[in-house]
Amino acid sequence: MAAIDQVLKFAAGFEETYIDDNWERLLPFFTENAKYTVVGGPMACEIEGRSAILAGLKKSLDGLDRRFSERRIEVTGGPEILHLDAGEKVMLNWEASYELAGLDCPVLPGSSVITVVDGLITHLQDEYDDVEVEPFAKWLAENGADFDGRYV
Repeated sequence: MAAIDQVLKFAAGFEETYIDDNWERLLPFFTENAKYTVVGGPMACEIEGRSAILAGLKKSLDGLDRRFSERRIEVTGGPEILHLDAGEKVMLNWEASYELAGLDCPVLPGSSVITVVDGLITHLQDEYDDVEVEPFAKWLAENGADFDGRYV
């Protein structure tokens, strides 16, 4: 299976998990020793291991995304595919839009790089530009100070 197909299936499974909190469905997408890296912004971290990655993703969703009344993710660029000696990297840009009790919230722009080897994700990396994230961070400080999207 091509890496892009696996990434699309993972993304669909992630959105289902966002709704029903069934994290077991995402286990088969990762290698046991997969890594998750968040670069830039206040949520920067590195997590190792499939179970720890899923626990971190759940913590972030519970502390941030699920605190809003609505959440939408839109792909704004890509995907670009980079073929490696072993596997492929899928790169894309996206924006997360949130609503909270009728308040207009700035979008949260980011990008993802997903490395897939033999049909499994070995490395998931989300990247945030500190300058682009500033309006979202400012809005959170003013309207959702107790929201916490950190993974660890």
